Amino acid sequence: MSGFVTIDKLSTQIGLTSRTLRHWEAQGLFESHREASSGWRIYDEHAILAIQITALLRKLDISIKDIGTVLKNMSVQSLYETLLQQSASIHNEKSELTQKDREIRFLLQLISARMEESITNHLLLELNEESCNTLDDLNENEEVLSMTTIKHSPPIHVRFITLPPMRFVYNIAVSTSPEDEAMLPVLEWLEANHLLGTARLFGGNTNPHPSGENNPYGYGFCASIPENVEIPSHLKEMRFDGGLYAMTESSDDIYGSWQALMSFLDNNLDYQADHDSRLCLEEHIRNDSPKGSGNEYVLNLLEPVKKRA
Repeated sequence: MSGFVTIDKLSTQIGLTSRTLRHWEAQGLFESHREASSGWRIYDEHAILAIQITALLRKLDISIKDIGTVLKNMSVQSLYETLLQQSASIHNEKSELTQKDREIRFLLQLISARMEESITNHLLLELNEESCNTLDDLNENEEVLSMTTIKHSPPIHVRFITLPPMRFVYNIAVSTSPEDEAMLPVLEWLEANHLLGTARLFGGNTNPHPSGENNPYGYGFCASIPENVEIPSHLKEMRFDGGLYAMTESSDDIYGSWQALMSFLDNNLDYQADHDSRLCLEEHIRNDSPKGSGNEYVLNLLEPVKKRA
């Protein structure tokens, strides 16, 4: 189809993963089509322009909602107002953080000479009075203490769930954008056998794992099916034992969401990751939004866990 670009070529050209493109589409920012002969997801010039705008603004931490406003208006005025609003928001946050940092560093200076004391009401009263009397005089003095920057992971909502044992049908593809290649044969077979409505759908990276931009990697896609269903020769069968998992919903930054989940588990007192013994999964939840409003799926990330010793 003239003027259209497939999802694998587009992800390579723009430097985005196909999963990121599908997630943005699920938010209703643009719309793809299906190529009749291959079933590949393809994008026209309007969608490509929307993707380029989205990539630019997400790099600047512009919200999906505000990006949607820009794409709706498609005017320089709308883009200018959105960037101006983000600049003002960053400036306000910077001012608030600077003030909080000044207060923290001054308190550190106060307590550094009293390290051997116990925390008491009297000590807190003294610290509070001294800090209130002195902070107004500090102004922009940045030499009180040398700064130590601590990076915090963005907050995520994590639930611990138990997945049941399941029988999977699956397919694996290896390319620079293997997700659709892995998914399509499974989805087509499920639909042809009237199983799509009851199947749970999962995906995940396989060997070779992602190793850099434009390098081929593996992706497996699987679906739960009943015991009495015969699996065709072009697909494979797998037994999934289930077990305890930590689950969080992915943002449009799938890699960042995985990093946030792993950081959460690294600091969790009760559970730790157990990916050496069981599969890490991305569950594809069907999107019930009206047709044309985005991609078919949103993602839940599932990391196997076990109780800490």
